Amino acid sequence: MLGRPRGTLGAKGVAMTKRSLALLSTAAFALITGACQKQAPVDPGGISAAVKADEKTWSDQFQAKPRDLEALVGHYSEDADFVAPGVKATSGMTDIRKVYAEGLADPNFNISFAADKVEVAKAGDRATSRGRFEQTYTDPDSKTPVKVSGSFLTVYKKQADGSWKVVQDWAVADPGKPIPIEPGKPAERAKMVSF
Repeated sequence: MLGRPRGTLGAKGVAMTKRSLALLSTAAFALITGACQKQAPVDPGGISAAVKADEKTWSDQFQAKPRDLEALVGHYSEDADFVAPGVKATSGMTDIRKVYAEGLADPNFNISFAADKVEVAKAGDRATSRGRFEQTYTDPDSKTPVKVSGSFLTVYKKQADGSWKVVQDWAVADPGKPIPIEPGKPAERAKMVSF
């Protein structure tokens, strides 16, 4: 057999092997270093408390006089989706702002809500809030104030700045017709219990 004896490398082969080992060592070091870097642990209790506190503030903002449209829609992300009884499903802050502005123009409009359950994703970047709401508004047909109750499911997403914004907000009215509010009797704020 002519050439190099089996199992030996020439000068070119030695250089390639050294380069391969250097690259392999660098890659292994990068993997080990990356794996050793710890991410902050997820605190489901803290996230749940933050979401509940945000929802309490949000519900209280509906009771304020005058109501602050920008504060109310400020709970949503720019690309959020919003679905609620009596309004067309909307996407994006501009359309959500329009729906809120129309609702706030109704002198009988009011809403209160509270979560009865908040679940946090394992990664700690999303949370869902589920609960009950009560809403009053002027019925478009009878032109009288009515009340409706229902359930909601809201999805929050952690933002780059660490805050939480709503990315999905869905509400569904309970079966049946809205309940008329007696003339002269002011609408009562719903008494919600949060667990």
